Amino acid sequence: MSRASLDAAVPPHAEILLDTSVVLAYLNASEAASPAATVVIDDFVRTGRNRATISAVSVAETLVRPFAAGAAAVGIVDAFLLHFPNLTVSGIDYAIARDAARLRAQTSLKTPDALVIATALGAGISIVIANDARWAGAIADSAPTLTLCHLDAHVPL
Repeated sequence: MSRASLDAAVPPHAEILLDTSVVLAYLNASEAASPAATVVIDDFVRTGRNRATISAVSVAETLVRPFAAGAAAVGIVDAFLLHFPNLTVSGIDYAIARDAARLRAQTSLKTPDALVIATALGAGISIVIANDARWAGAIADSAPTLTLCHLDAHVPL
């Protein structure tokens, strides 16, 4: 695939939800999907081409390794999550938790994955960017208003 395929999958001005897998690929910079994650985060989100949301679940998942590594690593990731331009963290409320339960019941997704997808639904976001192949069927079956942009489909750039 190519940069052009990623540009086509994520139209300008569309609000997007980033899964933890995208954030980790960006921050780690050593995964096969890291170049695609870098395009999404630096070229689309940082520039304002696309506003992005991440779930509070993704915050928790993203901070696990930094907490194990020490305060300096936590500070770097905190700064990214709290201050990156055009990136918003969305909390989990009753409606999102309830919709996540529905998604789990219908698809057998794990709770964190269901909460991330429910966050997109609750916020009215139509494009979810992730790197988890299991999400395609779950979204098609139980969240048909969402479009999944799977990073691996755009690698190598």
